[in-house]
Amino acid sequence: MTKPYLRILLLSLSFTSSPVFAAADPQFPNDLLYAGKPIDSLCFSNPDRKIDLRHCGAAQEKYAVKSINNDLSKKGYTGYDWEDASIPSGSQGYTYYKFFNAGNNQYWIYSINNGGGSGDFTNLYLVQRLDSHTLGIQTIAGGDRCNGGIQNVTKKNNHLTFSVNLTPYDLIALSNSKIQNLNAYDDLAACAVCCAAKAFYIVDNQSKLKFDYADLGKTIDASEMPDQGKYQACFNKLFVSHTSKNDTVLNQKKIDAFSAEFKNACISAQGAEKP
Repeated sequence: MTKPYLRILLLSLSFTSSPVFAAADPQFPNDLLYAGKPIDSLCFSNPDRKIDLRHCGAAQEKYAVKSINNDLSKKGYTGYDWEDASIPSGSQGYTYYKFFNAGNNQYWIYSINNGGGSGDFTNLYLVQRLDSHTLGIQTIAGGDRCNGGIQNVTKKNNHLTFSVNLTPYDLIALSNSKIQNLNAYDDLAACAVCCAAKAFYIVDNQSKLKFDYADLGKTIDASEMPDQGKYQACFNKLFVSHTSKNDTVLNQKKIDAFSAEFKNACISAQGAEKP
């Protein structure tokens, strides 16, 4: 993984031709309605630059709407848990989204999707209704769990703030000074369950991303850190030397310094960096 880069359905226990939503929140914008209901959350599961609302959703995928996640519903998310009814013992997954008004008839969409496996795919989009059945969509950021997964999405002062999960490799990759020949997985942990920190970003309705800071969190025991990669043990030692002193919020300057520390202590000291 390189540098980074969900109101309610009526419960249905059998396959339906189209998910049936409870009465839409009066604040749900018309631009995000289709056939009088909130746009089906599956339309945001794997979108192209345009979404044809006539050809996306549970009915198109032949999925049965099984239930809703009440916790997400209470937080304003639209969506459902589904089952693939087209095959025996079909796979099960979930799909939810939440919208934020970006102004100028545009909306930020934060989507959460699982296709039946271990992945938890989160994405942030900027969308705008183009006509009665078409939605224009632009991807801002997205990922799977520790590989760029998005969390903490909040609208603040007409901007959207959110966090991106970082692996150890991703954290070092945020530095302005790149370390030559540093490889994901082999040298530093970069797996989907190898979370180490979070990067916080601000985005406007022009999809301009601005890095704010990285938060190393509260891990002070190196044994709780990932162990993938030949420099990982050294990285972990450096990491907890910061968290144990509560030096956990890193702006760009501090990230550059952290990366330099890592290079000097873990790579150059071993004579491993190539020209």
